[in-house]
Amino acid sequence: MDSSIVAAAERRHRRSLRPLALSVALLAALLVGCSNLTTTPTSTPTTPFLASGETPKPTIWPGSVVSATIALGAADSSFAKLASDLQTTVDTADMAGLLQVTTDGLTFLTGAQKNVPKLQAYPETKALGDALANAYQQMIDGLQQIHDSLTAGNAAGVTAGFEQFAAGNETYGAVRADLSDKAQQAIFMQKNYLR
Repeated sequence: MDSSIVAAAERRHRRSLRPLALSVALLAALLVGCSNLTTTPTSTPTTPFLASGETPKPTIWPGSVVSATIALGAADSSFAKLASDLQTTVDTADMAGLLQVTTDGLTFLTGAQKNVPKLQAYPETKALGDALANAYQQMIDGLQQIHDSLTAGNAAGVTAGFEQFAAGNETYGAVRADLSDKAQQAIFMQKNYLR
């Protein structure tokens, strides 16, 4: 094959990746903003005393709700790693790494998401479950769009995917303290009442 044809093809390939690499690099600031969630300290729930001196029996959630809440609370720590991994690949313009991070992130999010309907089905945790369902779906859709757009070489799609992921992350951040509180309650119930 003519070496000038090969060289021209290589130049075209490099130029076609430039907009995608630039798009990913510009998203670094967006990603930093969505990864700055802070942990809110929580306390173990206490049971108030009645005037008669009796301690009321607390409402015990169904075991499946307790387990699901604990699992979702435990998954919270993995969000920092996901954000860090995304940031690293964006900062280094590592497209192959970004594809792997989105694949791993989708596996993590879809696995954790399976616990959300259990919260939605119980009145006391329904509002939290609904908010988590929305947040998880936005993040999953965003990561999927990033992944698919990288594969297709669609820079605008990568940008839109990051924006959707960031919106889901923001929704998640708004209910994170409530999730932490409910996870603490669930741990308390599991230790003291569900044996």
